[in-house]
Amino acid sequence: MTRALLAAAMILLTSVTIAVAEDASCLSSPTRQCLLIMAAETNVKASSPVPGGDTRADASDRSLVVGETWGRIFKAAAKTGEPDFVLPYAPAAVKQFGTTGIPELIAALKLAGRNADLAVLLKQLEMDDDIADMVFGPALIAAGRPDEFKAFAASRGYEPYNVVAMEAAGNFLAGKPTEGLALIDALHGTFRKAAGVNTLAILQGTGHGDIAAPLVQYQDLGTVNGVEACALVAQATKDKPLAEKCLAAASPLSEAAARDGAYLYAVAPQLVGALAAVGDWQEALTILRQLEPADRMTATAKLAKFSRAPEILPQARKVLGSPGPEARKRGGFLVRMLVLAGQADEAARFVAAAPDDATRDDWSRLQVEALAEMGDTATALPLAAHIADAASRAHALCAIASALSN
Repeated sequence: MTRALLAAAMILLTSVTIAVAEDASCLSSPTRQCLLIMAAETNVKASSPVPGGDTRADASDRSLVVGETWGRIFKAAAKTGEPDFVLPYAPAAVKQFGTTGIPELIAALKLAGRNADLAVLLKQLEMDDDIADMVFGPALIAAGRPDEFKAFAASRGYEPYNVVAMEAAGNFLAGKPTEGLALIDALHGTFRKAAGVNTLAILQGTGHGDIAAPLVQYQDLGTVNGVEACALVAQATKDKPLAEKCLAAASPLSEAAARDGAYLYAVAPQLVGALAAVGDWQEALTILRQLEPADRMTATAKLAKFSRAPEILPQARKVLGSPGPEARKRGGFLVRMLVLAGQADEAARFVAAAPDDATRDDWSRLQVEALAEMGDTATALPLAAHIADAASRAHALCAIASALSN
């Protein structure tokens, strides 16, 4: 019995030693895949409850971070054509955090003709492969496989305008927007509009909103959904005339909100993001000030995501860096804005002065994410490695992996 226990302990110790060595090797010579593997392994640990218990709000925020990280990992693995290492994690992640990134994984297996592996995954997930149709269909067109697309579309029985939307999206992905628009415009009336709207939704949903600007013409900018879609595309494209067009469609905001309250909680934050993305931070702040506290926090998140204007920092320091309700979340926004505005040293000092370890880890996560977005992965990687909290560390590692090209 003693020998058996010793043998088991040695096996466990050897496994841990190998894992530590692999992590050290990855950190010294990072590649996108090894960082994604580290992020996945770390995110498994983050999926377990934290001993001692957070507040309900902290636990909810943590769960969102873990779920978002899984989605990013799955999408990145599918995009690089290397999904194998994430497949074992998918069933538990879906059960606990939802299906973000799963359509991309399924589509990657289908595109590669890996039907046996796909069947195993679908059985584990307890779902059908049609969840991936709006990813798989356009991908077939983008890959130059039109005959396979026609057979696939015929087998599904979609309405003609949905088939056109998938084919048009595939043409956009292939760098042929003119052909995509021609397919949509060959339809008439409500079918034409539906195809245009759905094509934009497909591109936006798969992270390709940056090429979707020509599709805004099919949106009804007199509706919440239309203006929201417009603003999301403006964020992705950083197209100032488009952002101004979206803003004009919802102005004055008070009157739009009187017609439909969704303009405040759905549209206004996206307008703030669009205006920040094109550098019009004054107008972004004007909208932000009109919002109630709950909606203002969502809009501030958009401002922090896109703003790169040093001119906004004096106000940001005052509003976001002060104590009070949701100080951790507000401080994290400030960290991002400082890094993106070229004040990385000040951001580092702010993070170092965090009131507790949990806050410091959360702010470090956002610090690393912003540094990676700025292309400074060399600075970001050691910071990520020293984050103690598993959820924040996994998110940070994934952000760096996404910024690497190898």
